[in-house]
Amino acid sequence: MARDRAAIRIDMWSDGDWRDLPLGEQHLYMLLISHPKLSYAGVTEWHPGKLAAMTNGVTADRIVGAAAVLESQGFIVVEPSTDEVLVRSFIKHDGLMKQPRLVVSMTNAYAAVASRRIQMVIAHEVQKLRDREPDLRAWEVKQVQTILDAKGSPWAEVGVELTQGFAPALTPGFTPNAGQGLGLHTSTSTSTSSKEDSAAKRGSRIPEDFSISDAMRKWAAKEVPLVDLEKFLEPFKDYWRGVPGAKGVKLDWVGTWRNDMRKKQEFAVRDGVRAPGAADPDAWMARTEVPAWKRE
Repeated sequence: MARDRAAIRIDMWSDGDWRDLPLGEQHLYMLLISHPKLSYAGVTEWHPGKLAAMTNGVTADRIVGAAAVLESQGFIVVEPSTDEVLVRSFIKHDGLMKQPRLVVSMTNAYAAVASRRIQMVIAHEVQKLRDREPDLRAWEVKQVQTILDAKGSPWAEVGVELTQGFAPALTPGFTPNAGQGLGLHTSTSTSTSSKEDSAAKRGSRIPEDFSISDAMRKWAAKEVPLVDLEKFLEPFKDYWRGVPGAKGVKLDWVGTWRNDMRKKQEFAVRDGVRAPGAADPDAWMARTEVPAWKRE
């Protein structure tokens, strides 16, 4: 049974992590959750080129970059090796678990998922929902028992699989395996690197020595030219130091900083801020003897 509509909760706009996302990342999430081929398990095909073609002016590289950000924040799980992507919280929010007939469709869609990683995340989400809402009639459906008995893993423990084959042009300034916490794996990881990867998957608080690197400045000069980086560095660090609990833990602090700078750029454009060194369009008035009444 094909889906003919998408359930989108409006309370997502009260979620800080969602509102912290730039416009492009929010757009990709909306595209995925309303995708015509999204299954009842919350999985659809992962073809960046096809996804880009659904919006004018968007490139496949931009889709991959936005997906990297969404995956690092736990909104989606991408499996390039099987061309699949999961909208992680789909089963939780879609309401299908309250409709026993759709539960069967969900279990069939789960069985059709090729990615073992994605299956583990789905199982974990279903098991969490069972613990949260044990009285749902869905748990009486025979087929769902397979998922409840399956091995589940939180998204942060299965890692991020946007491999190097898809990574030549992620978000500007993003470098795969650069140690900034996206949890990208290689096939040659050692036991030591596995421990480091495991820590990276769990995320961390903002480092005490967080600073703006040359690569970050180069990215900013191209992408957010109206933003005063030094002005906003300390407020950025102070804000995240004060965020309690899991909300203050991120997998990719450079990516989080870039997202914040993008928002600052949007505000600067809205407020008519000029780039450093740009000519003041009103400066000629100060250099001429134009009467004050003509300047208004």
